[in-house]
Amino acid sequence: MPDVQLPLGPPASYPPFDDEEFFRMANSTISLFCNGETLPVGRMNTAFHDKLASSYYSLIRMNVSEGNYTQAEDITTFLSYTLTLVEQYEDYETERTKYSPVDMGLITDDDLEEWYDAASDAWKKLAPFYPDAKMYGMPPVIERVNWIPSQFPIT
Repeated sequence: MPDVQLPLGPPASYPPFDDEEFFRMANSTISLFCNGETLPVGRMNTAFHDKLASSYYSLIRMNVSEGNYTQAEDITTFLSYTLTLVEQYEDYETERTKYSPVDMGLITDDDLEEWYDAASDAWKKLAPFYPDAKMYGMPPVIERVNWIPSQFPIT
C-alpha cells in the first residue's frame, strides 16, 4: 500500500475527544462520493477536491479516542488515497489534454490505478460500516492528444 499524505494523529489519551464530530464529518464526506458512480475528478470538479481536502485535513487533526482510533485511521487512510487519486488525476488530465508533441509521462494510467486499488483495499475495511454506500468507480482513461509539429491540432 502506498503511504498516506499525512497520518491521523495518535489516539487521544484523555478527554475531550472529537469522536462524534470526527464521524459526523467523515460520514458526510464519504456520502458525497461513495455512491457507486465514477469519482468526480479533473479540472471541472475543483469544488469536490476542495471539500475532500478540507475534510481530510480537518479529520487528521482531531482527537480520537483509543476505542474508535482503528476505524478513524481506516477512514483517513481511505480519504487520503482518494484525495491523492483526485490530485493525480488533475495532473494526468492536464498532461493528456495539452497540445504538445512531447509526452512527459509524469502520471501514467498505472499510477492512477495504484491509487485507486489502494483506496479500494481501504474501502473493504470500511464497507461494513457503510452498508448503503458503494465504492466509487475509477475515473476514465484519457487518450493522449497527438499531433504532428507544424500542423494545427484538431480535436
